Amino acid sequence: MPIRRPTPELIAAKRWEIRRRYARKAKVGKRTRSMAAIRLAELTRWLHDVTGAGVEIEPSEGSVLIARIFAHHMGALPDMPRRVSAWLDRYAPWLSLASREVLIAEVAAKPLKWSADVLAWKLGLKDEQRSRLKIRTIGAIDCSKEQRAERRKAKRKERDAARYRAKRCSPNISI
Repeated sequence: MPIRRPTPELIAAKRWEIRRRYARKAKVGKRTRSMAAIRLAELTRWLHDVTGAGVEIEPSEGSVLIARIFAHHMGALPDMPRRVSAWLDRYAPWLSLASREVLIAEVAAKPLKWSADVLAWKLGLKDEQRSRLKIRTIGAIDCSKEQRAERRKAKRKERDAARYRAKRCSPNISI
């Protein structure tokens, strides 16, 4: 029985699948997503919790600050003007066209970056809400950086102790 060679279409499909698999894998020590994308996802969770999912924000000074924070975080992502414009269309349609253009130009010139605690103060994010929404890159106004570090350390110590106990108690079966 002769050995059949794979068709060129099958070879191309397998090569495509291999390229796709390798492209998906993260490099060792590198994030799979940028810090801006992670923080943007967390900001969106916070906004949906405060205003409701997909609901436009009410026009006020605070709302302009929120729009500005989101825009500056989108400044680090590709295709920034389109992203900012789409976000403003969805959440702040009341913002005038001139204000939008000024905001986009400001972000394009120099996107601002905020530390975790400064951003927490701007948003008024409390520790309970931060924990509930699983926000990791933004601080809390009622819990300092040192307190959060101590809490992480205690959780890690507890987790490692549980892992150690489970390892010691597991039966070693040898034949």
